[in-house]
Amino acid sequence: MKKTLIICEKPNAAGKIAAAIADGKPRRREFKSVPYYELEQDGKKIVVVPALGHLFTLKNVKPLRDYPVYDVRWVPAYEADRRAARSKPFVEAIAEMAKDADEFINACDYDIEGSTIGYNILRYLCGPDAPKRAKRMKFSTLTAKELRKAYENLLPTLDIGLVNSGLARHLLDWYWGINVSKAMSSAVEAAHKRFVKLSAGRVQTPTLKILFEREKEIRAFVPEPYWVIKAIFEVGGQRIEALHKKEKFFDKSEAEKVHEICRNKPARVAKITVREYRTAPPPPFDLGQLQSEAYRCFGYTPARTQQLAQSLYDNALISYPRTSSQKLPPEIGYAEILSRIGEIREYGELVEKLLGREELKPHEGKKTDPAHPAIHPTGESPKGLTGPRRRLYDLIVRRFLSTFADPAVKQSIRIDLDVAGQPFYFRGRRIMEKGWLEFYGPYGATEEVLLPEFKEGQELMPTELVFEEKETQPPPRYNPSSIIKEMEARNLGTKATRAIILQNIYDRNYITGNQIEVTELGEKTIEALLGYCPEIASEELTAHFEREMEKIQNGQSDKEKVLEDAKEKLNKILEKFRKHEVEIGKVLGEAYRKTRRAQKVLGECPKCHGELRIIVSRRTKKRFAGCSNYPKCNYSYPLPQRGKIVPLGKTCPECGAPMIQVNRMGSRPYRMCLNPDCVTKANWGNPRKNKPQ
Repeated sequence: MKKTLIICEKPNAAGKIAAAIADGKPRRREFKSVPYYELEQDGKKIVVVPALGHLFTLKNVKPLRDYPVYDVRWVPAYEADRRAARSKPFVEAIAEMAKDADEFINACDYDIEGSTIGYNILRYLCGPDAPKRAKRMKFSTLTAKELRKAYENLLPTLDIGLVNSGLARHLLDWYWGINVSKAMSSAVEAAHKRFVKLSAGRVQTPTLKILFEREKEIRAFVPEPYWVIKAIFEVGGQRIEALHKKEKFFDKSEAEKVHEICRNKPARVAKITVREYRTAPPPPFDLGQLQSEAYRCFGYTPARTQQLAQSLYDNALISYPRTSSQKLPPEIGYAEILSRIGEIREYGELVEKLLGREELKPHEGKKTDPAHPAIHPTGESPKGLTGPRRRLYDLIVRRFLSTFADPAVKQSIRIDLDVAGQPFYFRGRRIMEKGWLEFYGPYGATEEVLLPEFKEGQELMPTELVFEEKETQPPPRYNPSSIIKEMEARNLGTKATRAIILQNIYDRNYITGNQIEVTELGEKTIEALLGYCPEIASEELTAHFEREMEKIQNGQSDKEKVLEDAKEKLNKILEKFRKHEVEIGKVLGEAYRKTRRAQKVLGECPKCHGELRIIVSRRTKKRFAGCSNYPKCNYSYPLPQRGKIVPLGKTCPECGAPMIQVNRMGSRPYRMCLNPDCVTKANWGNPRKNKPQ
């Protein structure tokens, strides 16, 4: 009997694919605790086996003692990193299942990473000719219906464009990251005679440069005073502020003169302008827009949103999230998905309104993705969904519903006033027809400014004439959402990697905070690189290679040619770097020392006014906050033992103890004071009350 081996990206996907193909319950087996599935169909045996994401990773062939190094090979992940030990039984299980297989199918996610994962498994665990004989499953949801369809319509060969692009990206990132990071660490060692682990990356460093440039703009900004004049009216019990048409007076004497002219003078309604306009529904979500909206609505970081969306996809509740498409093709079955969503009580009435329309046509955006449609709900029932996953699911469902709705109709009203010959105005706005806003619910809320009735020529007497001095403001800091948008606009990274790259910059202590500030280490790193090797931080060079990898994916460029070009460019950069190694190392080493010290200081000791620092006990290996004046002062606080601790530079309003933020992988960061007896922690022992925020 012939045997087909289907390789999946994760155990959850393997179970769903096996169940879909078997049209029921396949036989579940285990090999060294790795679950796999067996079934028989059309006279052949089918085995569905999972991977655990990337089972292979790149590793230098020889010890990394100098740079540049390009001698690298793919090895099982557990050989390169002991933290990947869980992957070993998966490697062994797939190798065992592949021994007598006649046919292979890559059923990993249909994107660059999924294609690379499957290709490496095929060539290293299934035999050198397996990739040539393998077929490809392409699907955008993990629903049984789509998985069956994907299996019945297998692509005859692997998606070799995605494979080559993925292999090129991994090699390119390895060349860049390992060599530049090694050069930076070697520079510190040459200057300070000690090893410090520093990090740079092909996309990471240009992104840090963007953040640093904004930091410089903010610091260089010189606020300029200006004055505003507002007339305050009480009309029908409503307080209304009218602003002078010249919204900002930069000449104080001019502002004072206008203020004096208008003092105690009545206002006449000179003109009333009413305008109605329509706002189209938003397009369906691509990953970037989902990350942006989740940050706006819930404060979720892009990385967290991506993680939550992946979980919803793994449970067949939404389509594949790592897409750049804003299109919803008819093939997904609008009416069927809507009908199934309508079975969920909170969406029933909204869905009924949509299904009663003559035509279901989504309002789409311009962006496309050849692999996947825009993110949309599948219609599967979200049983037991709670917390952040439920909130993100609700956002995705309501966005999907709103794309089929009518435009919203809004009305704007402008009232122009004449006060002693000086022009003032105020505005109002109201929603005439909710349209898509009704379907988007709380996420599309628009504040209305309702005005009383006015008539041209009507006279009003201000209750107050405000003369106020203000200052111009510096450009805003980037936040995790806005920097991801900026990376996309500058073609830095991909939809799937941008959030991960940003998190790496945080983890390397180059930046801090939600209103992103660049640390001293981040500043000095960029200053040193820009001063001696600006090409390392070149946006254009990074974007150039992004375009080249797109060409590889589309079959318009050769992988080996692109990699040779990268080596040539990197060699020139590193040659220049080496000439200034000691100078760069002096700057980086000192900045690293200062940044590390600042990160350990949590606040002031309430007993002796020394510094409370993060200390790790030599005996227990546990960390705590201890006073810098020990042993003269032994004041201390316990600390959470998991997660990264970030000093906030603030004290608790209740007890006065220093405040910290705790960042844990896969969880929302929370803030707390160091005092375990603070009243803010009264109910922390009860999981249903007052969880850390």
